Amino acid sequence: MPKLLRVAALLLLSAFAAHAAPVPRERVDAVADAIAANYFDPARGKTIADDLRRDAASGKFDALAPQALADALTTRLRPLDRHFRVRWEGTGATDTQPAGPRRHSPPANHGIATVETLPGDIGHLRLSEFAHFEFGDANAPERAAIDAALAKLAGTRAMIVDLRGCRGGSPSMVGYLASAFVAPGADIYNTFHTRTQTLSEAPDTPYATPRTQVPLYVLVDKGTASAAESFAYTLQSAKRATIVGERSAGAANPGGMIDLGDGYSVFVSDGSPVNPITRTNWESTGIAPDVVTTSDQALDAALRLARASR
Repeated sequence: MPKLLRVAALLLLSAFAAHAAPVPRERVDAVADAIAANYFDPARGKTIADDLRRDAASGKFDALAPQALADALTTRLRPLDRHFRVRWEGTGATDTQPAGPRRHSPPANHGIATVETLPGDIGHLRLSEFAHFEFGDANAPERAAIDAALAKLAGTRAMIVDLRGCRGGSPSMVGYLASAFVAPGADIYNTFHTRTQTLSEAPDTPYATPRTQVPLYVLVDKGTASAAESFAYTLQSAKRATIVGERSAGAANPGGMIDLGDGYSVFVSDGSPVNPITRTNWESTGIAPDVVTTSDQALDAALRLARASR
């Protein structure tokens, strides 16, 4: 290529880069704004946002296409809070949705994946998600479904609650299901601290007939996160359940996806739990099982423990 043409090409590429660079920076700035405005700890949220803007100003993200940018931002933010993630779903994918947290589709079968009695008279309840319900709703189908599942297993000599791969869900179901295994009024429930208020997982209406003495085992693995971890952590801290499996994900701080427009959204944690017994939570560390085994061996391990229990 003649030297003059090479120079012209380089000038065109430089002009294109200068024009394109602000676009990723604008997206990063939108992510930073969402974090600064919504993160449960305002001071830390501002620090995270300022550091992110500084990275963007240095040109760190300028050359990235949309999906690569979302992935890079998730990688950049995830060590700071395990719930942080940035998504890109294509231009216009979220344009019809209002700004703010997205609505979440209810899980299949109200999050109840398995209800069975295994040999040895061991109840096995597996959840894919902790389905949300309002305590003021007397006809909430989610509560009726978990009531029916617990009633089906009420006569078993031991219980296994299987949370392998359960990514979380609603604090109301966490508190309600935990109340099925502890005495009424037990001070075991996590409280969540937001910018403006403190909320508790303690159920307004606890489970009517709790099984406070039944041997209880909770299965976890690296795919167990958020509300599922809250359930396991609550009962482990209260010394009410034996946790079996792998260390969990370590995603303690709840929140929601915030639509940023142009196909981008970011999950920002707007609260953080505090356990009344440990005075802390499982963020970043995950839950260490009492009995360590691989995910695929966890059920067999719990069954052996349950059958040996009295």
